[in-house]
Amino acid sequence: MAEQDGPAAESASEVRHRTANTLQLLATLARMRGQRSTDAEARRQMVWMAEAIGALGALERQRAADGVDFGAYLNDMAPVWRRRRAGQEIEVRVEAGSLKVRDQAASTLALVTGELIANALTHGLRDDPPPVLRISLDRDGETDIVLTVSDNGPGLPGAALREGFGLWLARSLAAQVRGKLTMAAAPGGGVRAELRFPL
Repeated sequence: MAEQDGPAAESASEVRHRTANTLQLLATLARMRGQRSTDAEARRQMVWMAEAIGALGALERQRAADGVDFGAYLNDMAPVWRRRRAGQEIEVRVEAGSLKVRDQAASTLALVTGELIANALTHGLRDDPPPVLRISLDRDGETDIVLTVSDNGPGLPGAALREGFGLWLARSLAAQVRGKLTMAAAPGGGVRAELRFPL
């Protein structure tokens, strides 16, 4: 579908802008509520909710009539992910050009990406060597898109045992976009998560 132009395009852009701002406000409120909680589990859940809502707000800024530029979204989120670990900035390397994905799939993909990154930050990275996250997005032929998230942590077999809620959710969401999520040892150490899904 071609980009809209004229008043219709301006109206759609305004709606996206307002939606993004509303989602960012909700993320801030969830984060503030979590900070005030005295219950550790409630605080953790509110932080998770704030991160998910914030990711959807950032995604909304990349939405257009012909889909969502998911490469631009990943590059926009890199500074957020660098600061995700308290007291330590992580090196985040994003390799993703402009690549449009289906509008209906974009929100789901953003949540899957967030879960994979959270899993790496929580379980996969250590202080030594200095933590590095690599995120890439590319086409594979004419039919598939491949998203990878890899870390330089201790790697398998420990990674194979950490099938907690985050990875369960990531696999469930991947299935919604007819995608396949696999986890394997990364070259040089660490874990490589790959999500392959149709255009």
